[in-house]
This record gives sequence, structure tokens and C-alpha cells, in this order.
Amino acid sequence: MTRRADRRLRPERESHFDTRSKGVIFSAGGALPLLLIAVLEPTFLRPGTLPILVGIVVFTVVTVGFTVRVGTLTDRQFTVLGSGGMLGVAVCAFLIADPSGARAVTAMLAVVPALAASGSPRRVTLSLTGAAVILALALSINGAEGVVRFVAAGAAVTTVIVPALLIAAMRTSLESVTERLETLANTDPLTGLLNRRGMLPEVEALLARACLTRKAVVVSLVDVDHFKAVNDTRGHAAGDDVLTTVAEAIARQVPSDAVVARLGGEEFLVLRVAATVTGLEEHILEAVRSSCDVTVSIGVAQADVRPGSADAVVDVETTLDRLTYAADRALYTAKTSGRDRVAFALEDPVEWPLGGISSRRDRLEVLRRGAS
Repeated sequence: MTRRADRRLRPERESHFDTRSKGVIFSAGGALPLLLIAVLEPTFLRPGTLPILVGIVVFTVVTVGFTVRVGTLTDRQFTVLGSGGMLGVAVCAFLIADPSGARAVTAMLAVVPALAASGSPRRVTLSLTGAAVILALALSINGAEGVVRFVAAGAAVTTVIVPALLIAAMRTSLESVTERLETLANTDPLTGLLNRRGMLPEVEALLARACLTRKAVVVSLVDVDHFKAVNDTRGHAAGDDVLTTVAEAIARQVPSDAVVARLGGEEFLVLRVAATVTGLEEHILEAVRSSCDVTVSIGVAQADVRPGSADAVVDVETTLDRLTYAADRALYTAKTSGRDRVAFALEDPVEWPLGGISSRRDRLEVLRRGAS
């Protein structure tokens, strides 16, 4: 393999592992120095326990090898390997003759719950944290007497729980920020409607639903009449108010399974699945007339959606542009005919592959999303 090819493959290799997998690989290596110390210093372990440590090291090597091989661990795999790793840590701590060394190894029980908190479901994190707390308590009170037991138990619990809590809190905060950024990236900040980026996944699902139900997709392009005059005579703040009220009027009329977006400027797009073109656009016209001091013109295009080849590569953006262009032609007719009206156009059928939703469960999910 050439160096250039190797450089091209390297990013894919690095993305093969997630945070949990990397943590398992690096943390599992903690058992290896114990074996080396036990060989160099026989009194480090309790008498006759070296074979047990060797067995733990073998399990560690298997854990690392398996993780390297699969890359990203499933929740079940991580739970099994994490539980085995914590049990190995607990046994190692029990094997060490020196109490201070045993306490140092016991602190390693905090690693697996912290890793779980970074990327596992809550039930996995709670179960592993609970198991780590039990093991840490058992090790901390072993050999301790009186008040020392309570102090050792408290220290052990704190050592396990605090890192997991901190990482869980950081993860929750990061997910909240990510969700907020995703919302900002997918919606129009003025009207709260989807923008082009945000509507693409919804359009993809809508096309699949139209294909499954053998219905047509209806695309309505709504444009505010004389919007430039509003900005020029009343200012951009008034223009923003007009866009907001028009968006609200449109949103009140469309069905819940329709996709509504602002394309930019004074144009809005409504996509829905229907057997035929209904009177929705007339309702939108009337809603805008009654609640806004402007009117709108609407171009409507209808196209049947047929199943295409499962191997065909269809770009949702290309399909959307084609349907929008057909609606734009109809919109031009509505504008030149006097505005404040609807014009219609028929578009050639659209082929949409259903290879990605071939199972019954996936088909039901697509239909459920349309009914929700």
C-alpha cells in the first residue's frame, strides 16, 4: 500500500472507535503493570495468588483484542466487558498484600462508570455505577475496623460516583447545546419554520410515504405579493412582521403531516401527500387575507410518486428542486394573472427507491410518521 493510500485510510481507522471503546482499551492496560510488579517483587501479592493475576491479565488481553476488532462496542458488549473489568480490578485489589496498593487499585473502579456516563444509556450507567459502588465498599471495609470503615467506605463511594456524575452532567449539557444548535441550523430564525437544510429529511420521508401509499406529492410555493413595496415604504421591521404573520397563517391551515418551510425572502413552501389537489391553497389565500394586510400568490405542482429501482441513487435535493421548479412555473402564472390567486401545474411522475425501507417495520414507521 502506498503512503498516499495509507493516509486516505487513516481517518476511517480513527473514526472506527468511539469514546467508550478507546477508554476500555486504555484503561484495560492498567492490569499489565501489576503483573510486572508481581514478578519483580514477589511480596507484592498475597502468597499463591499469582496464577489468579495471570488469569486476569489474560482476560484483559482478550478484552483489548475484542475491542480493537469490533471498534465501537454495543451497549451489551460494553456492559459485559465493563463488568468483567471491574470484577478483575476488585480481585486485583484483594490480591495485593499492601493495603495502600490495594486502595490505589480500588480507585480504578471509577473508570468504567465514568466511561458509561460518557456514552451509554442511563440504565447501563446506573447498573455499572451501582456494581462499582458495591465492589468499592466491599474492598474498602475489608480489613478496616471501627470508624475507619466508615471513612474508607465514604471515600470509596465518592471516588466512584463523583466522576460519573460530573461526566453525566457534562454530557447532558453538551447534548442540550447540540440540540439547540441543531434547531438553529434547521429552522428559520424569523418565522420558526424549517429552512431548506431542515426540510430535506422531512421531504425524504414524505416522498417515501407517497410512494408506499401510491399517492401524489403536492408542492405549493407561496409568495407574498408586492413584498418589496412593504419594505420600501414601511421599513424592514414591518416586512419582518408581515412574514411572521403570513407564516402563522400558512401553518394554521396545513395538515399535521405536511412539510412547511421558508425558502428565503418572501417565499414559503408547503409539501404534502394527497391523492388529488384539494382546496388547501384557497384556505391559505383566505387566511392571509383575513389576518394580514398583504395577499399571496400560490403556484401548485402535483406529481405521482412511483417505486424506483432499489439500487438507484436518488438525490432528495435534486428531486425537491425539480418539484419546486414546477411549482415556480405555476406561481409565475398566478402572478401574471393578477396575483392573490392559485395556479396549478402537473409534473412528470417521480421515481423514489424503497430499498432502504424494505422491511415491514420500516414501512410502518414511515406511515406512522405521516400520521403523527
